[in-house]
Amino acid sequence: MQGLYEAKLLSYPRTDTPFITENEFAYLKANFGKYSGFLGLDLEMVQTEPRKRYVDGSKVQEHHAIIPTKQVPTESALAKMDDLQRKIYALVVKTTVAMFLPDYLYEETKIQTKVADLLFQSIGKTPKQEGWKILFKQQTKEEKEDVQTLPLVIIGELAEIDVKSAEKETQPPKAFTEGTLLTAMKTANKTVDDEEAIKILQEVEGIGTEATRASIIEALKQKEYIQVIKNKLVVTEKGKLLCQAVESQHLLTSAEMMAKWETYLKKIGKREGNQENFITNIKKFIVHLLKAVPNDIEKLNFSDYQEQKEKEAEKSIVGKCPKCGNNIVLKKSFYGCSNYPECKFTLAEHFRKKKLTKTNVKELLEGKETLVKGIKTKDKKSYNAVVKIGEKGYIDFISFSK
Repeated sequence: MQGLYEAKLLSYPRTDTPFITENEFAYLKANFGKYSGFLGLDLEMVQTEPRKRYVDGSKVQEHHAIIPTKQVPTESALAKMDDLQRKIYALVVKTTVAMFLPDYLYEETKIQTKVADLLFQSIGKTPKQEGWKILFKQQTKEEKEDVQTLPLVIIGELAEIDVKSAEKETQPPKAFTEGTLLTAMKTANKTVDDEEAIKILQEVEGIGTEATRASIIEALKQKEYIQVIKNKLVVTEKGKLLCQAVESQHLLTSAEMMAKWETYLKKIGKREGNQENFITNIKKFIVHLLKAVPNDIEKLNFSDYQEQKEKEAEKSIVGKCPKCGNNIVLKKSFYGCSNYPECKFTLAEHFRKKKLTKTNVKELLEGKETLVKGIKTKDKKSYNAVVKIGEKGYIDFISFSK
């Protein structure tokens, strides 16, 4: 989405405001034909006046909702986008165009069936006017299951029923993806019981802001508290230790703390609170944590974490150091000797911007020549090269190879 913003095709992306002002509505209305053309549809604009559901300047703060700009991409510009960018742009355009289309109308039927002393209700829907839904033809599995057509019946009619008893087991909560965790951060009010805290968290829209939530998750990944496995977020052994270490500090691990801070910050804004008192109390809380948490850490069992780190270390070993004979392991962006700082041998992870394979690295460490395939020139042509570690410890070019 950032790329579409930089290409001046979409408005500012780091916003969670679902509203626009009348200024945006005016230019979107003026460009309705271009947007419809982009979608390859001949659509009639029906909703020509701003509606509060979409247009409300009082609810727009720093940035309005994500909408297309006046510039619609050409075919050549579309061809340069990756598949995800094309899908995102099309979705934003569809959502924008839908604002000008007729409402989706349907007829809903409810049938109440009495079995013994129990009352069961069936609901069926029959579409009468597709309206804006014409843009979103593909239904999810859940939506299809929710829509059913009911038979014609007469009030008081006897019906033959089939009663079945279903046995099901409760399932644990689904693992978070980055997307669902972002939503959970935004709706953190659902995790607290205090009514005042719920209200405050709803007002500030949970933990973080639209611009910072993703970076918070990224920081957790970089610090190895969580990792992504098959698109799911999984807490690492290191992350579990952190959770156990602060488990007894309820306020630190609850969104309620965020609500308390926001409440007092509002008081400061209204000149009903004192900022020095606020900062002093935070300092006291930090001092309390520095005293309490280390005691909790001492009680933790580090064996699982140590075992995980040992396994990771074994996986990262790629060969022996040509200088001292110790293991060479993959660091963040280079290969280095496990005997550091006594041995400072290092090896670049890339040669001329081409990432070396493990086979390349092993052969280099053994003093052999190795073939690096697919190196790109400045004009993006590809070539292969034979390389070797030179006398100074750097990767030296030996020859071209087919």
